[in-house]
Amino acid sequence: MNSIPYIATLAESNIRLVIYFVIGGGVTVLTTYYASLGRGHLSAFIATLPLLTALTFVLIDAEGGKDTVLDYGRGLLIFTPPWICYVVVVILGVERLGIYKSVGLGIAAYVVLSYLLGSL
Repeated sequence: MNSIPYIATLAESNIRLVIYFVIGGGVTVLTTYYASLGRGHLSAFIATLPLLTALTFVLIDAEGGKDTVLDYGRGLLIFTPPWICYVVVVILGVERLGIYKSVGLGIAAYVVLSYLLGSL
């Protein structure tokens, strides 16, 4: 019996990127579906479910090892405040500016804050 974990074998396979794409797409589909039904809290829960982050940690570990997991985790912590700012800008701007301008402004705020925090 092969003692190499399946996830490590998957990391060496060319099909892995397709699997990653399908998983991410599934989360996006579920999030959009439940939001369109007026179930914003459920769709937000699905979008931010730590299981997706946990899966990402496992896949990053299989692809690059523990150091890459640590680097990714630190990056998540650094980029969380800019992401919260992005969401607040969209919430505050959507009624006044519309969805496209508020999302654009939110992304701009996210990029600027991320740059500032990343350069510290």
